[in-house]
Amino acid sequence: MNINDLTSAFMAIRTERDKLAANFKQADEELKSQQVILEQEMLKLCSEQGADSIRTPSGTVMRNIKNRFHVLDWDSFHEFVIEHRVPQLLQKRVHEGNFEEFMTGREKEGLPPGINVAREYTITVRKPSKETVSFNVEAVA
Repeated sequence: MNINDLTSAFMAIRTERDKLAANFKQADEELKSQQVILEQEMLKLCSEQGADSIRTPSGTVMRNIKNRFHVLDWDSFHEFVIEHRVPQLLQKRVHEGNFEEFMTGREKEGLPPGINVAREYTITVRKPSKETVSFNVEAVA
């Protein structure tokens, strides 16, 4: 196979996968919205009955409280984390884009302690643009 055949096959598969994903996403969203309606009804019943769980032959419904914490002032919170020495309040991951930017120009220093990098080649295939011009090059004798 030549590179054009490989690219064409790749694009055909990607297009088919995109169609499948779109169909799945639509069907899944419809099912999710039905579940949300059912969850709201179950929350209403739990509230009316003052129950945190209701056992039925089909399953047990449990009402829980979920707390979600949002940082309004990152500078203040960052100072708090440092002052109280509680880095465990933050998620343990490196922001790859910011880290790459930080390392730009510091390659000779090496990576900071405790950091490793995994590099791999990837392929990106783009659709041809409307401005792409195809032409054949012929040898002139």
